[in-house]
Amino acid sequence: MSAQDIIMGSRVAHVRELKAEIEKLKAENAALTDECRSLHAHFDLALLAAMDLRGGEPLEIWDGWNLVLGAQKVAKDRADLIAQAKASGKRVWIVFDGHDENVRQDGTVRISYTGGQGEHRADKFIIDFVRMAAYLGLADRLTVRTNDKDFQRTVRRLCEHSG
Repeated sequence: MSAQDIIMGSRVAHVRELKAEIEKLKAENAALTDECRSLHAHFDLALLAAMDLRGGEPLEIWDGWNLVLGAQKVAKDRADLIAQAKASGKRVWIVFDGHDENVRQDGTVRISYTGGQGEHRADKFIIDFVRMAAYLGLADRLTVRTNDKDFQRTVRRLCEHSG
């Protein structure tokens, strides 16, 4: 093996390393871009709901999948939960975990999907909103419906410390 073969082998190995690093950086960039889009949509939705709260009418936020799939199910599926929200006659915001962030309004019912990846995204989304409502002194106009005991305690703690 000549010195030229060794140098060439070293360069090929370095190029492979660079290609692997480029692929890693592309994946990281795509993930950060998705996260940025999700946070932007999250912020827009929180502003919209904050304006709703300032209007004075109470708002219920429902922990969507918890109420459908949790140990104490209140609906047989997503459609049933949405039908219950509509039938309540209240302003309800149902938050579901979902890979693709989106939101739709159906009368007094808003249905949103968090976007992103990972566990408990809806919980985090709702907690962020409850915290914002507490900072604005509007937590008394907000109710969170979930059967998750730890989540209920967190919401209660935030609302109690809002005044």
